[in-house]
Order: sequence, then C-alpha cells, then structure tokens
Amino acid sequence: MPEGPEIHRAANKIRKALEGMVIEDVELTVPRFSEAGQDFIGKTVNRVEARGKAMLIHFDNFVMYSHNQLYGRWTVNLKETAAKKWNRSLRISLTTGKHTCRLWSATDILLMEPWELSGHPYLSKLGPDVVIPETTVEELVEHMNQKKFQRRRLKVLLLDQGFFAGIGNYLRSEVLFTSGLHPDRTVSSLSDEEKNKLAEQALFLSRQSYDVPGITVDLDLYDKLRSVGLSRGRARHWVFTRNDRECHNCGHLIIHTRPGRRRLDYCPNCQPE
Repeated sequence: MPEGPEIHRAANKIRKALEGMVIEDVELTVPRFSEAGQDFIGKTVNRVEARGKAMLIHFDNFVMYSHNQLYGRWTVNLKETAAKKWNRSLRISLTTGKHTCRLWSATDILLMEPWELSGHPYLSKLGPDVVIPETTVEELVEHMNQKKFQRRRLKVLLLDQGFFAGIGNYLRSEVLFTSGLHPDRTVSSLSDEEKNKLAEQALFLSRQSYDVPGITVDLDLYDKLRSVGLSRGRARHWVFTRNDRECHNCGHLIIHTRPGRRRLDYCPNCQPE
C-alpha cells in the first residue's frame, strides 16, 4: 500500500500535469459515475493536493477524492502515450492538451462538493501529516499527548491515520527502530524524551523517504550496501523485510511479526521491551 511519501510524490506529478489546465477528455469506468464524465469536460483543475494517503483534485464546483487503498496507482504520461498494458484496471483518466493522468485499480473514489470534505470520515479524522514541512515535532508531541492515545500500543497506533497521517507498514517498522521503541510500548509508557524522539523520527524518515524515494536507512549506509552488491530492496531499510538478517546497528537478527496481518519487523536488542 502506498504511504504518505508515495502519495505526496504522486500529487506532485499530477499537479505539474493538471493544475491550471483544462480537461479535454475523460474516461470513467466506475459504474456509479458513468454519467459524470461531462462534469469534467472543459473544467479547469484549480488545485491538486495530498492529505495523508488521500488525493484531492479540486475543480470550481466539485472535488475528486481518491484513496489508493492496497492496489491503486496513478500514472502520468504525455497525451499521445498509450496507456500501460498491465494487470491493473483503469478507474479514471483525465486528459489535458499535453498530459493524461490515469488512476488504476483504486476502489475508494468519490466526487464531492467542497463543503463535504470537512465531514468525510477519513479526512475529518486525520492527524498531523508527517510529510509536509509545516508539521513540527512540537505539534506531533502535543497531538500524541491526547488522552485517547495513551493506552494504545505503538504497533497499532502508528497505522492509525488519526495519529500520524501518512505512516504505513514500512514507515511504522522503520520509525519504531530508529526511535529505539519496542512495538508493544504504549504512549503512556513513553518518557518525554522518547516522545520527542518518536516525533523527530516520524518526520525525518517520512521526509527522507519522500526526498529519496523509499529509502529509510542513512544514505551513506545505503550507498555502501549498494556498492557491495545488495539490491535496492535489500539495502533501503533498517529492519523492514530484513527478518532473519543481522541488524545494521548491533548484529542481532531482525524479528518478523504480523500484528493484525500487517508486516512489522524489529530488532529485539535495539528495541527492548
């Protein structure tokens, strides 16, 4: 599932292709929107934004909301470039004079009036977005200190978009590792220093993963690992998908768990209970 960094990068590509441009052609394969195609034709895209893991494309009178869920993906191509042939299903394509933006396989798509956004069940509950530069450590710590979070375990809480928006599976494992926190810790068990470290690492790793796509280890370490022959997939994370391999910090073997059927990897030595 794409996480906050990936959705924000996709929004940047779509923004460059669509923002300020007029929609000349549209294809909608979502049955409930079969009659909505003409609502797009001739309309100017005012703004494209990412909120957490959601994408919003703003027009004058309506907003197209999408959430990629597990399989959704956006592609951006020149207008004359044929659609990619793969095993994903086209949901919507928006074409301007120069580009075509296509959303594939997503199941959560809505057309809403602007005033409806504030009451949307996902958007209305989002916590601070860990990718955008406006979010601060202080804001995350203040949000973390709310009573409703205190008794929840970090392994569950970090996937709750109402806690820190934009964190998913790989960032959860990586943030807990660089914070030195065991997944079973609760917010109430954290010291002030640990809360600050958790907030700092949530911002740092999310923003690095946005700037250098998908890489959460120190960049010098990444270059070193690549230079000795490791693939990008094996070199880019501290612990995620590295179960039964040695921890880069201490040499202990990384442990793999699946709370709630979602992958979580950690180092039992660097992240003691």
